[in-house]
Amino acid sequence: MPQTIQRPSPRSQQTTVRPSRVDPTTAKPFTLDQELEAFGTWTSDRVWVPPKDASRAMAETMLQQCSTLSSTSSKWQAVVKAHQSAFTQIRQIDLHRASIRLPQGRFYVSVTEKKDFGKIEETIPACVQTRLDEFLAGPGRRHGVKVYYLKPLCVEVGNELVMTTEADIYAAIEKVQNEVFAQYRKLSLAHRPVQLAKSAVNLSLAAPRSVVNYFINRRQRSLSEFHQRLEFKRRRTALAASRTHQKCRTNGGTFEEMLALTNPLDQTDVINQYSIEEELSAAQRAALLRLAAGTLPWFISLSLTAGYLSTISWSALTLTPPILVCDPAFVAEMPGSNGVLLKIGHFDEVDGITHVEI
Repeated sequence: MPQTIQRPSPRSQQTTVRPSRVDPTTAKPFTLDQELEAFGTWTSDRVWVPPKDASRAMAETMLQQCSTLSSTSSKWQAVVKAHQSAFTQIRQIDLHRASIRLPQGRFYVSVTEKKDFGKIEETIPACVQTRLDEFLAGPGRRHGVKVYYLKPLCVEVGNELVMTTEADIYAAIEKVQNEVFAQYRKLSLAHRPVQLAKSAVNLSLAAPRSVVNYFINRRQRSLSEFHQRLEFKRRRTALAASRTHQKCRTNGGTFEEMLALTNPLDQTDVINQYSIEEELSAAQRAALLRLAAGTLPWFISLSLTAGYLSTISWSALTLTPPILVCDPAFVAEMPGSNGVLLKIGHFDEVDGITHVEI
């Protein structure tokens, strides 16, 4: 039966919890991961649900990254790859026994991985947070251990929970996809001629771009080798000065101290010296300086401009998950567990009282 927690338990500083029972064969306390009971088992692969309020941004991604002849599936794959951080990860679990208000059986949950725990907005009870910290500081540090934050996909109607079905999930995905493709068709009427013109320009400049890139890479390698030779001479001079100082003095004059007395090589000075030794013209020296500053010719940077602007417009949007959820839980998946999830802490608020299972 679920237990009602009225006051959080004090935070434990130990990573090994001593339970009330011991293993009769070894007479040693259970470790924390052994004490955790099974919560459920994965019964499906990951499903990615797109955000509902980002149709324009996803449609712009299709325009920028896909051609007119690309298939519908390839266009959607481009959207998933570009905006996956905003998608909601969903999987089905088989709950081993009823927990607080969750019924035993199979249902879908949203999954938040450990690296995204900072995005959790719910208030976590202190005892659950303590239990989670103990696990992460102990068994959770092992290689291959995965920790998740699960939120069942359900809607509360009165005192009952209506679970979201597989048909509901795919209907929601299809609805968002239809909105995205409708927005894509709307934008393509004005954007496609511009994109076709850019594609034609990029195609016509493909050959000169490859030639320019070849000579730029070759010049960069030569400049890098020249820089390394100057750095070697600088260090050799510092080493010689250090050895001379140590012959005449009894302390000080280390290699690091002598190297610090020399001026570090500035990229501009290296380019100027390289231009003098290679007898380069003023135009060639200016080109090397632009290359070192990261300024590329317009026909090389043309294909990068559209993607950069798309990234800026996407980052300015505020995204919200599309499905209502409740009854969150922290679970752990140990290596070789065949999808079995261990319960770290499950909590829910019912009539203003927080119920916790750990």
